[in-house]
Amino acid sequence: MIYYNNELIYPKLCAVLELPAQRFVYPIFKNASSSLEELSVGKVYNNKINDRTQTVDVYWREASTRFHSGVNTYLRFNPLLEPKTLIHLIERGELVNRHFMPQYMWLCHLYKHYTGVINILDVNNLDISVHKNQSGYIREYCVAPEHWIDLDNLIFDRFSGETTVIEEINEYIESQSRVLYNKCIAQG
Repeated sequence: MIYYNNELIYPKLCAVLELPAQRFVYPIFKNASSSLEELSVGKVYNNKINDRTQTVDVYWREASTRFHSGVNTYLRFNPLLEPKTLIHLIERGELVNRHFMPQYMWLCHLYKHYTGVINILDVNNLDISVHKNQSGYIREYCVAPEHWIDLDNLIFDRFSGETTVIEEINEYIESQSRVLYNKCIAQG
């Protein structure tokens, strides 16, 4: 199980962006969320997500690339903290932040408020201009917790371009990697 302080990780409101042509997208940090928000014509919050949407698109990014971009962003936003200590805590999985936590954790937050169908789409296939954070801030290499990367990549490899629900994703992970399922998903 991935342990974290829920209040520090997730925004108080779960928002789905409404894009033109009545498309709905759940924004995940470091997956073009800023660019998608600029294009949005509105937001749908919490329990109203089920009332207003039929399908929600979720853009997914290769896990290792996203992790490193997220760590760069986190370090840039926290310049007064010692980078080597932060990197050590991140590598051990003791520091979790929405910029680099597994994308799966974002899905869990969405499913607290929305129980419907999602489309998992490759962020590289977005047909919009995407803000790139190519910061070279990290001078030392940061190694992502392996189970975070494995979890997100297992989901991406199986469900990219697919329409699914969280229950199907959880069942797939359990059938493919019981260890990964127990480490990241199973309760207690």
